[in-house]
Amino acid sequence: MIKCPQCGRENDDSFKFCLDCGNPLQANDASPEPAKSVAPSATTGANVPESPANAPATENIPSAPAEPSSQQAAGTPAPAQAAAAPEPKPSQAEVVTQPPPAQPQAAPTSSPTDPSNQATLTCPKCGSPIEADDAFCASCGQNLKEAEHGSTMFMHTVSPGTEPKRRVRLVLVKPDGTEGTVFTLAEKTVVGRSQGMIMFPKDPYISPKHAEISLSGETITISDLNSLNGIYRKMTKEEHITPGTYFRIGRQLLRLEVPGEFQPLDVEAPESDDSQYWGSPAPQVWARLVQVLEGGKIGEIHLLTQAEVIIGREDGEVRFPEDGFISARHCKLLNKGGDCFLFDLNSSNGTYLRINGSHELKDQDRIQIGNQVLRIDVS
Repeated sequence: MIKCPQCGRENDDSFKFCLDCGNPLQANDASPEPAKSVAPSATTGANVPESPANAPATENIPSAPAEPSSQQAAGTPAPAQAAAAPEPKPSQAEVVTQPPPAQPQAAPTSSPTDPSNQATLTCPKCGSPIEADDAFCASCGQNLKEAEHGSTMFMHTVSPGTEPKRRVRLVLVKPDGTEGTVFTLAEKTVVGRSQGMIMFPKDPYISPKHAEISLSGETITISDLNSLNGIYRKMTKEEHITPGTYFRIGRQLLRLEVPGEFQPLDVEAPESDDSQYWGSPAPQVWARLVQVLEGGKIGEIHLLTQAEVIIGREDGEVRFPEDGFISARHCKLLNKGGDCFLFDLNSSNGTYLRINGSHELKDQDRIQIGNQVLRIDVS
């Protein structure tokens, strides 16, 4: 037997790995156990070393039941050979004639009534025979307890070729905020009034071929196809805007412009009158906000003189009291050292900036095309 140097378990000489801990084993040739070298011990059931005295006694045991000699029957003392045979000899005969205790115990383990013994257990790695209670294979050192659960661990692993693809959809948002039609986007999806995969034939403010949405890896891009009214995206943070920028709040379309020169009145001064024309003091204007009406006409013009300009339905320097889609304080323009920034003031319907060319979209971004508000949904 080989004693494991790691856990102390005794293993058979033929084992290469410990059954309990899987540690590699090396035969210990320095101190073999004499008792284990007696292979014929199965006939005695005990570790009895061979000797000339015992060998013939063991061989003559089967003939022990022979009838006693006439001298023994007459009560004559037995010869020296009889005296040399002590009383334990009959006990040896009893041990030999009785089956060893290990053999009756081994028989039930292979009983056909036990389902676990219907087939020989083998190591899943090398195929060597193993016992049900072995923790490690004696031939290759395979962890048998871990192997029992191997199939469960990897059953639901998804290979790279079967990973589900990302789905990108375009969800129509109704004026009351509820969801309408849902469109699944392809690699390239054209949106228009009469052309494309997604069409809104009843919206006159959408061009026949208005916009294109492209999917490339993780990137979602929307591009304006030279439409008349453009594409607007909902702001999620402050934006730096420049003169010529369009933005929408409620039903209002506004454009930021440079102040420019004030248009003179067509008034002729009387002859020989060198007086100056009287009027309001000229304001210090840093920009102007122009209202764009249907048909491309110019409506109200608001001169921006303060560094901070609030736009809303009820409060602020620029108000649109009749537009119910504008919040009381909707957005603001801020002049920072000559640069203009636009902020949404947590309005109910949001502030939308016009896209110039193309723009990258993210999950839950909202865009406005004509009168249609659409939301990007990634899953």
